[in-house]
Amino acid sequence: MHSTIKRYIYLLTGAVVISSCSMTKGVPDDDQLFIGLTKINYTDYEENDNYSATREEIDAALATAPNGAILGSSYHRLPFSFGLSVWNAFSADSSGLGHWMNKTFGKQPVLMSWVNPQLRAQVAKSVLRNHGYFHGNVDAEVVLQNNMKTAKIGYDVSFGHLFTLDSVRYVGFNREADSLIHATSASAIVRKGDPFVVANLDGERSRISNLLRNNGYYYYQPSYASYLADTFAVDGKVQLRFQLAEETPAQARHKWYIGRVNINMRKTYNEAFTDSMVYRYLTIRYAGRRPPVRPRVIIADMKIRPRQLYSYDDYLQSAQKINAMGLFSSTEFQFTPRDNSPSCDTLDLTLNCTFDKPWDSYIETNFNGSAIGRVGPEVKLGLVRRNAFHGGEKIDLSVHGSYEWATNSSSSMSNYEYGFDASIEFPRLIAPYFGGNSTQRYTLPDGRTVRLPRRFYATPSTVAKVSSNTIRRPGYYKMHIVSGKWAYNWQTSATSKHEFSPLTVKYQFMNSHTAEFDKVMEENPYLRATMQDYFVPEMRYSYTYTSPSTLRHPVRWTATVSESGNFTSLALLAFGKKWNEREKKLFKNPYSQFVKIETDFTKIWTLDASSQLLGHVNAGVLYCFGNTDWAPNTELFYVGGANSIRAFSVRGIGPGSFPGIEDKAMSYLMQNGDIKLVCNLEYRRNLFGSLYGAVFLDAGNVWNVRDNYGTSVPYATTKFKIQNVLREMAVGTGLGLRYDLDFLVLRLDWGIGIHVPYDTGKGGIYNVDGFKKNQTLHFAIGYPF
Repeated sequence: MHSTIKRYIYLLTGAVVISSCSMTKGVPDDDQLFIGLTKINYTDYEENDNYSATREEIDAALATAPNGAILGSSYHRLPFSFGLSVWNAFSADSSGLGHWMNKTFGKQPVLMSWVNPQLRAQVAKSVLRNHGYFHGNVDAEVVLQNNMKTAKIGYDVSFGHLFTLDSVRYVGFNREADSLIHATSASAIVRKGDPFVVANLDGERSRISNLLRNNGYYYYQPSYASYLADTFAVDGKVQLRFQLAEETPAQARHKWYIGRVNINMRKTYNEAFTDSMVYRYLTIRYAGRRPPVRPRVIIADMKIRPRQLYSYDDYLQSAQKINAMGLFSSTEFQFTPRDNSPSCDTLDLTLNCTFDKPWDSYIETNFNGSAIGRVGPEVKLGLVRRNAFHGGEKIDLSVHGSYEWATNSSSSMSNYEYGFDASIEFPRLIAPYFGGNSTQRYTLPDGRTVRLPRRFYATPSTVAKVSSNTIRRPGYYKMHIVSGKWAYNWQTSATSKHEFSPLTVKYQFMNSHTAEFDKVMEENPYLRATMQDYFVPEMRYSYTYTSPSTLRHPVRWTATVSESGNFTSLALLAFGKKWNEREKKLFKNPYSQFVKIETDFTKIWTLDASSQLLGHVNAGVLYCFGNTDWAPNTELFYVGGANSIRAFSVRGIGPGSFPGIEDKAMSYLMQNGDIKLVCNLEYRRNLFGSLYGAVFLDAGNVWNVRDNYGTSVPYATTKFKIQNVLREMAVGTGLGLRYDLDFLVLRLDWGIGIHVPYDTGKGGIYNVDGFKKNQTLHFAIGYPF
């Protein structure tokens, strides 16, 4: 037995050696195959933020992926590289097949001469100097392996003394510019006592440039000022002077004001103008009988105003808002002096706008998998019309459909859904209060004025939308859901967003249902109440706060308040309907009456340059009263899934201690609640390259305001009781991987159940019924929160 094992070990070792030798087949005699880095040795440093940032840059400068690297790692690789094997086999083959194999699958060997460790060490040494470690040093060593044709690289990095700023002076600016610089000294990026960091010097140069350009200095450029650093006056410190060059042009030394504004509208790039509209300080040129878009649509998004001081930020925001409208294929802002006299301080603005094609189409596809064993495709087709009524409006029409078939033997019938959506978005708030208040007026030649709407941080919008959806569930029912929405979206600052929908209506009615469905409804009064026909007249407000991205420990908070049926009940009082009268109807259906509050909070603690700790809480409560005791199924809360409690599937937990029923299709509909609480704690860390890892702990559940489901499940207590919250919280942990592709993040989470809220016959915290039965794998796009 032992001899057999040894023989297999010898054979395996021989195979590995042969594979290793084949990797070095094409390596020249005076070179080696690079197979990765040894651990970089850092010495002579003090722990601080500057050290962490410097080390991160040095790691990036020295990083080099060998052949067979695992996800771009400089340290971890496979014992052999398929791409390199193909290269060695076919690089010298001039045949068509050899050329195709090499081009398609081959990968050129990463040689030590190509890596050039000495040059990379010099780059890393420059990084040290750029962060204030003027005496720092980086040494590189080639570490030969057992196979002399392969080698690793070892780097030794010595930081040495950190030079800090002894003083910072600004020299050569005129009195007005100098006053601006000193008035904003609190926001300076370089200050006395800070480390001498070249990136901070460049940042301060840009700050001064933006400060001056935002206060009228249109022609000022960052290159007009330079730094002079003295490292000898004070031992171990730097005396810094930021000095305006003597040859700075006169145009860059004084302020400029906006003169006339000319807006040129073209449907094509070479279209000639045939008409114009001339105001006192505004001229609009176009072709045809009228402008392609009403002028106020563009003017409302422009922060640049005649007779005002030029501001670079106003220009950027104007360009961003106008481009965000989606109407134009190109926009160009041209600022030109009124004349060439030395005393000229006026810039005339010409805005050239070329319209994009008015029509667009799109198609979206998806493949869905449900928690009840059904999979199938989903397709959405859409058509978009821009500038529909010459006011920047956008019409979006779409149809969608999905089909699911069973993956198990419990049902041979298939689900399907289909419907349509139609929406129109106006780039303004259509409301009397906002429309009647203006911040700027233009005077026409005949004495009339043009009012401009209230300005926001970003372009506000008004959205009107209608949709219809038909749902078919085999063996149970066919349902229609028709909805309509009128909503306002606006942003008052860089951190605050608002959404208000004064009217959202949803009409849910069942076309047909089977005897099997009726039987389940009779056995479960709760499910019968949530699945009956409903009319939902809803009002909704949502506020989102996002802290500035510059904060080290940012937060994001969203709060949503909605209500349904309360104003309807007030209106029906005039017709003799009592407030507490049940089952009052609109459009032949009882309407829902409830108040719903939901909040979502996320906090990020940045631990170091490569790791974070995140805390997340999501909570909500829905209370029905007056006309109804239960809300429609679509309004209820649920937990579980890739963005909630990851140890369980969507709607796999709750409400309360309800364990579910054998019919998974019905259990899926029943596991909702009026109250929700979800808490998440996640630690994220960069593993290597673009691969990140995570360890998480999730807990939560949903509950009902009222007692239980009904006579069929009397053991299932679902009512919220404060003394039972901790015991009825489902708890799960797990591990995750995230691969950052820059434009999106691929996420894989493996959730493991620790505690379920219902009785499993086991006591204590770990009460799950077997490890294998309580683990879930989630593949998703983006982060969970």
